[in-house]
Amino acid sequence: MRIRIQLPGAELARVRFAISPVYETVMALAALIRPGVHAVHLPWVRWAGPRLSTVEHLPLLRALVGRDGFKPGFLMPAPTSRLPDLDDELRAVRATSPADARDDTARLTSKPARRFHDDPRAGLPLVAAALRQCHDLVVAPHWDRMVRLLDADIAFRARALATGGFEHLFTDLHGDVAWTGEELIVHPRQSPSTTVSVRGHGLVLCPSVFCWPRVTASTNPPTVGTLRYPARGVATLWESVEPAPQALANLIGRTRAAILARLATPQTTSGLAAGLGITAGAVSQHLAVLKEAGLVATHREGRTTLHLRTERATTLLA
Repeated sequence: MRIRIQLPGAELARVRFAISPVYETVMALAALIRPGVHAVHLPWVRWAGPRLSTVEHLPLLRALVGRDGFKPGFLMPAPTSRLPDLDDELRAVRATSPADARDDTARLTSKPARRFHDDPRAGLPLVAAALRQCHDLVVAPHWDRMVRLLDADIAFRARALATGGFEHLFTDLHGDVAWTGEELIVHPRQSPSTTVSVRGHGLVLCPSVFCWPRVTASTNPPTVGTLRYPARGVATLWESVEPAPQALANLIGRTRAAILARLATPQTTSGLAAGLGITAGAVSQHLAVLKEAGLVATHREGRTTLHLRTERATTLLA
């Protein structure tokens, strides 16, 4: 379906970015149910699948999120801040009115979904509890890395807005997003078409890990509209880090060699510290030496400082 989000001049002032932990949890489950749709996450799928056997009410949750191309809107409330707490978002899920929950699940036909539809007041706490369990088991272990990647995407988009305006920001989000000057069009080559008015509430742009490779938008937002798109560099999340050659470790030290091995993709100081199991201060000292040797370059993406190895370092690792 083509989605036309109306954004006249005043609405552009209300466009903001946010990250949603509950949305990532919902879409992580979708990736587990239909891994072929989200193939870039297959390394994570192989790790995560066996870990959900203890989740209570998992069949209900799977029945609600398992349909390809459709997820009940009440499971994915629009973020109220840049990075809301998962418990706050789950409170919003539990607070869904029975009428809205029935509307959102009317098209679902499985037995667990129909039981939920018949008594959403009883089902909503079960759904929220299951989402919390799923997040703790298969999303939380990777959450810090995910947030760093999503923050880096937001910083990149903010710079695009500063240098090229809203047209550059919107048209670079995804191949299925177009901008007319007053409307943001999602899936412009599809039909039929529906028009979304955010009615003075604005639009939240949410980079996502698990929505890859698709872009989605709310079609009937109760307040603020949402557009969720795949963050840049999602595939790097699950890449295994090749160990540095022993000869290089002998030359410059095991920790510095490990840092260079991890800097095939941009990393923050705290991310390197977490991955290596050492303090951020120790990482900073090693980075200073590596930068002085011309092996690491550092640049800022908004408020985030990212490090990347240079071509000289890549040659040493070869």
